[in-house]
Amino acid sequence: MAPWLAGLLALVWALAVLFFRANRIWLPYYILGSVGLAFILIFVGRATPIEPLLQHSVAAGVHAVSEVVHIPTKIFRAAPGAVLVLVISQDVGWTMLQVTVESSGLLESAVITGMLMFYPGWSLGKRAYLTLGALLATYVANIVRMMVIVTTLHFVGKDSLLFSHTIIGRAVFFVIVIAIYWYLMTRPTLRTVRQKLDQELWA
Repeated sequence: MAPWLAGLLALVWALAVLFFRANRIWLPYYILGSVGLAFILIFVGRATPIEPLLQHSVAAGVHAVSEVVHIPTKIFRAAPGAVLVLVISQDVGWTMLQVTVESSGLLESAVITGMLMFYPGWSLGKRAYLTLGALLATYVANIVRMMVIVTTLHFVGKDSLLFSHTIIGRAVFFVIVIAIYWYLMTRPTLRTVRQKLDQELWA
C-alpha cells in the first residue's frame, strides 16, 4: 500500500473514532478503534524494523529455552532478505523452521493492543499498564508455542512438522491467548458489571 493512501486511511479512521467518542457511541467507537489500531500497528510493524526485531527476539528466546532443556538449535538467515530460520537437531539430520510474521507474534500483539487501548471505562494509565502486561504475556505464549513445535520435531522427527505446527502449536497458543484475554479483559468486565448490578439492587 502506498504511504499516502495509508496516511489518508489513518486520518479517516482517526476522525471517525473521534466522532464516535465525542458522541459517546461506544460500541462503534470500540470496534472501529480497536480494529483500526490493530491494522495500523501491523502495517507499521511490517514496514519498519519492528517485525524483524520480533522475529529475532522470538528465535533468540526459543534458542535460549532449547539450550536449557538440552535441545540443540541454531539460528541463521536462509538467504539475503529471507526470514530467519531456526534449525532443530534430531536423531537423523535437522529440520529448518522459518520464523515468519505468524511466528513473530506481531499479529496477536497488535490485536490485543487495539482491544485494550480502546477499551472504554478504563483510564489511560490502566490501559497502558494492562497492554504492557498483555504484550509480555503474548510473547511468553508465543515462546511456549514455538517450544512445543521444536520439542515435537526434536523427538518425533520432521514428519511431525505439519501436525505440530498447524494443530498442536496453534491449539496451545490459542488456549493461552484466550486465558490472557479472560484475565485482562473478560474477568474485570464481569466484575464491573456485577458491582454495578449490586449497586442498583441495593440502591
